[in-house]
Amino acid sequence: MLLQTDARRRITLPPSIGIKPGDAINLEILDDGRIMLIPVEAVPRHQLWAWTVEAKQAISDSLSDPSPSIEITTSTQAAEVAKRWADEG
Repeated sequence: MLLQTDARRRITLPPSIGIKPGDAINLEILDDGRIMLIPVEAVPRHQLWAWTVEAKQAISDSLSDPSPSIEITTSTQAAEVAKRWADEG
């Protein structure tokens, strides 16, 4: 796609690339002179803790459930499971 700068060195990006007015974009100039525009989402400072390697691993670990799934097909089975849960409390 060939783009041309205006008098203020601006370019207009076509709507088909999905970047909307107000979107945040990281501009990188590569060693060979190419320019990369990378859409980014800003993370509020108070949420940065969730993006650490340790936090992401803890979240991933918590999503893996080591207990097997149980398929309940009858009301009798449902009552047995409910009774087990009630007895655990």
